[in-house]
Amino acid sequence: MTTDTDLEMRTIAAAEALAAEKDDEALLVMLGKQEKAIAREPSLALQPMLDPDYDSTHMGLVDDLKDLGRRIVARWSRALYELVCGGQGEDADRKKLFEALNVGEAAAIGAVTALLLGMAVPPPVAAAASVVIVRKFLLPAGDEVCDFWGEKLDEA
Repeated sequence: MTTDTDLEMRTIAAAEALAAEKDDEALLVMLGKQEKAIAREPSLALQPMLDPDYDSTHMGLVDDLKDLGRRIVARWSRALYELVCGGQGEDADRKKLFEALNVGEAAAIGAVTALLLGMAVPPPVAAAASVVIVRKFLLPAGDEVCDFWGEKLDEA
């Protein structure tokens, strides 16, 4: 039996591996493939390292998968932004994320992954999306995280 803590640890490890192995474009395609695969077989949502094979019959065009991945990142980034910067979240969540940003990319990815899991995001989606969110929205912001993040969300 898998505990929530075990699943969280495996998901954070998956996110760290994805950060080392894939660029943002590959992660967007992967997110699209994950979404399609989970829709067809919901039990796959518990596999943090889910990287389904491409199947044009059931998944459509690669560009469409990338667009779907982009929309998934935008949806969860906006929800996470509201939690961390919009006053809806706990001060502890905000403090944990900002402390992780000061430590580095791996810590930030771990913190974002844990927050996404807490929002009921499926583990494989949390692992891949957290990497893109940290790279695209959080690390470039430096000390101005919430202002920069909000501006980037408006552009997305």
